[in-house]
Amino acid sequence: MIRCGRGIQVGVTKKHHRFLSQTIKQAFEMKKVALPWNRALCAGLCIGLPSLIGFWLGQFSYGMLAGTGGFAYLYVASEPYALRAKKILFAVLGLTFSVAAGTLLAPYPLLAAFVLGCIGAAASYLFGVLKFKGPGALFFVLSFTLATGMPPDPSQAFLRGGLVFLGGMLAWCFAMAGWLLRPHGPEVGAVRQLYLDLGSLLDGAGTREYSRARHQTLLSMYSAETTLATGGFDRRSDATPRRLSRMYSLAHHIYLITDKISLAVGEKLPPELSAAVRRAGEACGQPDVWVRTPLPDGPDPRIRDLRDLVGQLDAIFSDAEPEGEQDRRKLTRTPVRSILEGNLDKDSIVFLQAIRFGVILMVAAAAAYAFQLNRSYWVPLSCASVMLGATVIATFHRAIQRSLGTILGILIASAILWTHPEGFVVSIAIMLFTFFTELLIVRNYALAMLFITPNALLMAETNTRIHNFGYFAGARLTDVLVGSVIGLIGVLLVGSRSASSRIPYLLGRTIRSQAQFLALLFIRQPASAAARLSLILQQRSMRRHLSNLRTVYQTALGEIPRSEEELEKLLPVIWSLDQFGYVLNSYALSALRPVLPDPELGAVLLHLEKMAQSAEQRRETDEGPEGTDGLELPLVPDIGQELADLRHALNGR
Repeated sequence: MIRCGRGIQVGVTKKHHRFLSQTIKQAFEMKKVALPWNRALCAGLCIGLPSLIGFWLGQFSYGMLAGTGGFAYLYVASEPYALRAKKILFAVLGLTFSVAAGTLLAPYPLLAAFVLGCIGAAASYLFGVLKFKGPGALFFVLSFTLATGMPPDPSQAFLRGGLVFLGGMLAWCFAMAGWLLRPHGPEVGAVRQLYLDLGSLLDGAGTREYSRARHQTLLSMYSAETTLATGGFDRRSDATPRRLSRMYSLAHHIYLITDKISLAVGEKLPPELSAAVRRAGEACGQPDVWVRTPLPDGPDPRIRDLRDLVGQLDAIFSDAEPEGEQDRRKLTRTPVRSILEGNLDKDSIVFLQAIRFGVILMVAAAAAYAFQLNRSYWVPLSCASVMLGATVIATFHRAIQRSLGTILGILIASAILWTHPEGFVVSIAIMLFTFFTELLIVRNYALAMLFITPNALLMAETNTRIHNFGYFAGARLTDVLVGSVIGLIGVLLVGSRSASSRIPYLLGRTIRSQAQFLALLFIRQPASAAARLSLILQQRSMRRHLSNLRTVYQTALGEIPRSEEELEKLLPVIWSLDQFGYVLNSYALSALRPVLPDPELGAVLLHLEKMAQSAEQRRETDEGPEGTDGLELPLVPDIGQELADLRHALNGR
């Protein structure tokens, strides 16, 4: 018995050692992604150019502070320029407020810690619910903490905030410069990716890869819809948005028709169809390069409708309005206020994560003050950076990468600051460090830290005007280690196993929200404003539950420990729920949707409730004639198919 126990203990120990070594190895893996040269160059100019201007004007310290506003450029993503203009402007205002608030509260450390947590939580919530890509709350936290580390002088709040605003507006100009050459560039990119994925979907029909290609196309469909809806152009007067809108609508119908075609395993669609779709994606921004090509005219009735749909691309690129063109799919955009208010809910994962982020940030700032650490503002900053990891494993990776990268980065900074560089050299160094940071951070965070650390030391020494590099280097090393540990411990304590335990509950909630939305869609009710409002609210609720489920699933993938086999089985369920939600949304946009008789509607709702209960209780749903495969819905056959797919996915968990 003792030997058996020791054997088990040794096996567990070896397993943990193997897991630990694998995790550390993953932290230093180089990702195979394209290097963002243009973004890196613009980021270097946005952050370094203000200090260079300040040097030429004899106000180098002012220029360095204005460079803080250049962090706004780091929030640029692939969104349309109409949305980017607002997004970057609000980022500039957020950075301005953070510096001004940090200046005012520097003499009051505990109050500053509380406000820092609020800023972090608010920024994390906004970026989470609006699904903005980028560094989230990090640079708002950095700006606030940097201001608290400057010589205390609340009277300087307006001046410091104004300088940051000026630097931020320079970053805004850089962010919007592409509009002059390619005003529809982001929209074209979204539609191009949609059609490339649609081509892969057509190629994957009849193969085992179809399910994955189907889900990827669905995600591209959502992305294209969001991008086109927020483009801010009049599609009636501008040819490019009108063409892109028609291409998106056509892609929607091609997607649905392809999904209805029943192919035997190994049977494939004509390759000319996928080739034509891919060519349309490549030509969506340049209609002049579109070349009409003949499509197969085979006898198979299953692909006749699909061939006719693909054939409509010729009319779209010639800007004609052919007879028989499919109904346009409306582009809908949920008001920002509704999104923000709708996620202020205990069931919103983004809201709970934002609260967690803010609380741990407060604890880190208060601990740094309580232990009287030198230049303690680096503690919450490191804590915030580490917590940007989407999962526990990602957080662990960040802690390792930030700690080791900081040590090596201090050595690089030592070599530079040992020469006592002048203002011009410092400005050029900041540009280069920022350039290499943005260039390499997509490959590996630890590699980027080699440039982040000397960059931070240069900016901190200049802004705080305490010229003692040994003091700064030692303080930064200590504070980074402390902040990383606090962030890691906080994530482990608060959410190490919370995600996977919530998945069954969220599956049930998501299925029930879809059932409620379906009931409102297919029941006979008067065409009143109240009925439309009820439908919209339930649609938003369904989308919120789907978003929560995806977020929790991604978080569960990084838990320590985790059941990889169980999570793998859940992936088809989530894909099926996404597809079911997409079909329901499609019916919501149609004014001619059918009204289901009470017996059929009741049967559908009963099946959905059974599936919700089985998901919560982690058991299989009913089989045989009582299952959803035996459900006949002649008015909405695609709904019946989606229900059958969902049941099969749940039973395959």
